[in-house]
Amino acid sequence: MSGPAPAPTWVQVALNLPLRREFTYALPPGLAAVPGNRVLVDFHGRRLGGVVTATTATTELDPARIKPILVVLDAETRLPPALLELAARMAQTYGCSLGEALDATLPSVAKRRGQRRFPHLALQAPRDLAEQAVLELEDRHQAQSRVLRTVLEFGGPMPVLDVRRRTNTSDSPWQTLVKHGLLRKVMVAEELEELVPALDEAAVRHVLNEHQERAVAAIVARVAAGQHRTFLLHGVTGSGKTEVYLRVLEQVRARGKSAIVLVPEISLTPQTVGRFASRFPDVAVLHSGLTDSERGRQWQRLLQGRSRVAVGARSALFAPVQDLGLIVVDEEHETSFKQDSTPRYHAREMAIVRGEIERAVVVLGSATPTLESIGKARRCVYELLTLPERAGAGRLPKIVVQDLRGEPRESSRAGVVLSRTLLAMMQERLQARDQVLLFLNRRGFAPVLLCPGCGEAVKCPSCSVSMTWHSRRGRLVCHWCCREKRRPETCPTCQHAGMHELGVGTERLEQAVKERFPQAIVARMDADTMAERGAHERVLGAFRKKHIDVLIGTQMIAKGLDFPDVTLVGVVSADTGLFVPDYRAAERTFQLLHQVAGRAGRGEKAGTVVIQTHCPDNYAVAAAAKNDYDAFVQQELLFRKQLGYPPFARLLRVLAEARSEGEAQRLLQRAVVPLRGLADVEVLGPAPAVVGKVKDHWRWHMLVKCFLPASFRTAMDAIGTVEDLGTRTCRITLDVDPGSLM
Repeated sequence: MSGPAPAPTWVQVALNLPLRREFTYALPPGLAAVPGNRVLVDFHGRRLGGVVTATTATTELDPARIKPILVVLDAETRLPPALLELAARMAQTYGCSLGEALDATLPSVAKRRGQRRFPHLALQAPRDLAEQAVLELEDRHQAQSRVLRTVLEFGGPMPVLDVRRRTNTSDSPWQTLVKHGLLRKVMVAEELEELVPALDEAAVRHVLNEHQERAVAAIVARVAAGQHRTFLLHGVTGSGKTEVYLRVLEQVRARGKSAIVLVPEISLTPQTVGRFASRFPDVAVLHSGLTDSERGRQWQRLLQGRSRVAVGARSALFAPVQDLGLIVVDEEHETSFKQDSTPRYHAREMAIVRGEIERAVVVLGSATPTLESIGKARRCVYELLTLPERAGAGRLPKIVVQDLRGEPRESSRAGVVLSRTLLAMMQERLQARDQVLLFLNRRGFAPVLLCPGCGEAVKCPSCSVSMTWHSRRGRLVCHWCCREKRRPETCPTCQHAGMHELGVGTERLEQAVKERFPQAIVARMDADTMAERGAHERVLGAFRKKHIDVLIGTQMIAKGLDFPDVTLVGVVSADTGLFVPDYRAAERTFQLLHQVAGRAGRGEKAGTVVIQTHCPDNYAVAAAAKNDYDAFVQQELLFRKQLGYPPFARLLRVLAEARSEGEAQRLLQRAVVPLRGLADVEVLGPAPAVVGKVKDHWRWHMLVKCFLPASFRTAMDAIGTVEDLGTRTCRITLDVDPGSLM
């Protein structure tokens, strides 16, 4: 008769380091740990947090050389086994360490033991003195100027981490401002009240049409059977995809299961949360607009089973829900589902993996699915469900393509092109007290400040890009490194007096609309105006209540929003992203145009869309004007097949960044050697990146095309661990399925 199994003595710990292995530590007597627990360990003299991935009673290592665990952190925040497996799959797929993948699954508040107060920055000096200090610091201490202005714009105590992220600075600038009495550091206690979603966006329960009923029945059948299946819900804008999600979720909740709903934009979260909260009382919200304490509280509610529905952006994928039955990825085509820092995962792909692990149904919804998704649906990898008609009284809008080449020259000389057609329609809609949306996917006043004498543009000293002129702020801003400087009175190159503002951004468009329609109430939604906490909710709430006549914005207003009184949508420039050197440029242009056009005519009133373009014959613009998704896909697939891009290949991008351009080039030339000659693999480069320098670091990259699943695995093995390629002076980044090639 055998005795009881020996108690675990050793644990494997994954650390948030770019090291593709776990480390063995000893479990001291009286200390218990299980896989999923967070622990504090000594790693080369540093105290680091890690996650226990396995426990064992034996080890092949010398016990005398094994360090003990220092402490088990908050045993109640143990990661569920499904999330441990998801992190392992993520690490394998995206070439990161298990520790880096596990770190992504935890909110930052769960990584700090016992911390209930969080450092914030608040204004110490009087507001007028602080505004004066912003100007005075700009030339001598630009980082301090940016930090001070950001806290001023936020309008209240601002988390230090948010300040650093928005200003691209270290701790030093804000610490100096505190020392000089302009700011003060305050420790804000974690709020104890729960975040209550606003119910202004409540979802009215509609009668389903036959297409919606078929979609609900197909999805619910899989939920009832407890089978994993991925559905692609392809519905035209306004076809009632959200109502389908809600009806399926009712059935999921009736069976005692939980759900995760992913939305791409923070601006969509209030509306989506409101719709789900109006039907389900146990909604938890997870997105980057929350404070650390709010995020941590929502995470704990899900972990403890007090909330069964998680709604949020990309990171909500890792919500620790129990008995997962459904994952919805709304607007599955959106680029914001791709993480742009390690681990560089795609939330859509990882949602499908989590669905496989937990035998949950996954629903991908979009009016413009990616070519990869529609291809898998046509090959029956996904099950395709279609909603070809708008729900309720909504009708597809009339779309007018306005060729800007026929506009008077004097209108384009003024810098802002609002065609005669669009101006006339705006006048008509505003007189009828209807609402207007104007879309322009470029913020700032003018994207280029150009010398009319020598033709030189004002460029960022640290990056190889032009600086954007922001008129309200009175500064030139680099949108890559956040650097700012004053507008030069003369050309830095030829000393010509006066600089010409070339192009148009949302700020310039707002000024033009206010001048043309002085009686209209105009608001703008972009990264500049939405800096203050809660600004999204306030502007969208005011627009819904018809306190705003014209809403101007970037892509944050282009999709998902539902306003029945919007009868006119103007796309000021359809060409903004059309000629970006990226193979997805045409696809993204079509998606944006199709999505923004879908904001019109969603209620009983008919809608009109005016698409202004210099390229009316471009296939992406022409297909969007006809609402012809299939025509666009057919043409785009032809180009992709000829050039060997997704969905006909899988891409790996390796990027080298160094202060010496020669070093970046040499490291990539060394990295490409094992890839040459691999079967079903094509390598482009190494070559300078499109944006060749960022933050004084030169950038070189290479693109690896893998035409078969086996060749993808072979290429990943050949590249090896990118950390071994890099040096102390050159950073190497591996990006699987890159969202951008810039």
